[in-house]
Amino acid sequence: MRIGKTIKGEREKAISESERMMSRKKEEKRKKFSIAIFFVILALIIVITIGIIVTGLYKHKKAETTPTETVEYTPTVEIVDEGGTGYVTDKIKEFVGMAEADFKDYGYKVIKAIVPAGKTREVDIYLEGRTEFYKCQIDRSAAETAEDATRMIKYLDERGKTASYVDIRIAGRAYYK
Repeated sequence: MRIGKTIKGEREKAISESERMMSRKKEEKRKKFSIAIFFVILALIIVITIGIIVTGLYKHKKAETTPTETVEYTPTVEIVDEGGTGYVTDKIKEFVGMAEADFKDYGYKVIKAIVPAGKTREVDIYLEGRTEFYKCQIDRSAAETAEDATRMIKYLDERGKTASYVDIRIAGRAYYK
């Protein structure tokens, strides 16, 4: 056996104090560099996020300020108030106007609208060429109401039945008498 050798292999090299100091300094520099890179990436993420939010708010604000075209539905038919007050709300007027437009799309013409006595949410609509009237709820969409009414007209015509009125106040259902 030689001096400085162990049975397993070569003896470990003795590291001097200055080499250990240099190694520690390198490790500290590496840690500081890693932390600096982390904060730079974090700052970039924050700046990009703020930029996206500000851009989104700007677009949203711009969209709000863009004037939109509003369509007013004014009824052309007479709306009769059977309650005797003579006062018909704007919501009823708008519903009747929209119902006129929607029935016109299906090829029917509204000739009269009546607000029954004691009812605030119901309108009875009379169509040209039909003997029955249609009980409608003003809280429902006028388009859905017109669609349900045209389905009921088709149903009655196919079966050759006549009715005094058709109740289409409930969505997707219709009752006739």
